[in-house]
Amino acid sequence: MVQIRLGGAEDVEAAVSVYERSSNEARRLRGDRPHPAEEIEHVRARLREPEAWFLLASDDDTVVGMAAAVPGRADDGAGPVIPGVLFLGLVFVLPGRWGEGIGGAVTDAALAEAGRRGYSRIHLWTHEDNERSHRLYRGRGFSPTGRIHDGEGEWARDL
Repeated sequence: MVQIRLGGAEDVEAAVSVYERSSNEARRLRGDRPHPAEEIEHVRARLREPEAWFLLASDDDTVVGMAAAVPGRADDGAGPVIPGVLFLGLVFVLPGRWGEGIGGAVTDAALAEAGRRGYSRIHLWTHEDNERSHRLYRGRGFSPTGRIHDGEGEWARDL
């Protein structure tokens, strides 16, 4: 049975492993090359940011999914924090576990945690051609905002 919990500093490498394996498989299926090392390091650094928090989905002792969040910021993340807005990112599940509902469970847990932390609006970005993620987010009340950048579309919902 999959359990979801908040991650800590000791869990960063497990989360990065899920991200790297899942993201690279998705990239392979799109015909893209694996992520360069600097992008993996960027994810590692993001998970260690003091204002970030992340969730892990584990089956026994194996981490099988993750999601991360940071306060939403103006200017596409470069500006000041926008009160009440959360940026949800890095929702990934190990490829061998796709289709089991783990992504939905970790997303639901992230939405619940966001509510507990006082957020009222959630934003995220996902690839325009990723129908699996579109179903996941639509099923949880997200809708496209109309903003598109580098093949990814922004989605949002109120809590």
